[in-house]
Amino acid sequence: MNAPGIVSFSSRINPRFSVLIVYKEALNYAIVREKLTELDNSVGAILVGANVIIMDGERIQEEGLNDFHLLAIEAHEIAHDMLGHEGERNQTHEDEADELGIKILDLLKRKEAADLLRERMKSSR
Repeated sequence: MNAPGIVSFSSRINPRFSVLIVYKEALNYAIVREKLTELDNSVGAILVGANVIIMDGERIQEEGLNDFHLLAIEAHEIAHDMLGHEGERNQTHEDEADELGIKILDLLKRKEAADLLRERMKSSR
């Protein structure tokens, strides 16, 4: 069941993970926005060990992100978990998560989402 301002669903990539999209109507939205902003102004992040991916619903709307973008974020965050990334974020971890996310999306035949991660990697270099 969804709480006010929060949409939750099982990841379409790996159902062990839950995805929470948090909007400004949620009681904890300001904290979510602040924490994601601290993480390089991210739209999403994984709660390591909890199998939960949190996304900023307001940013999704503001930036006009579509379902392919959301799948790319899911794959990237799940890749962080698979790679055992914890603690301090760095560019090496981000690149590794993008690379594995692309492989995951390619295996699932989600070319559009994989191409978004490929573009992200090109622009970060």
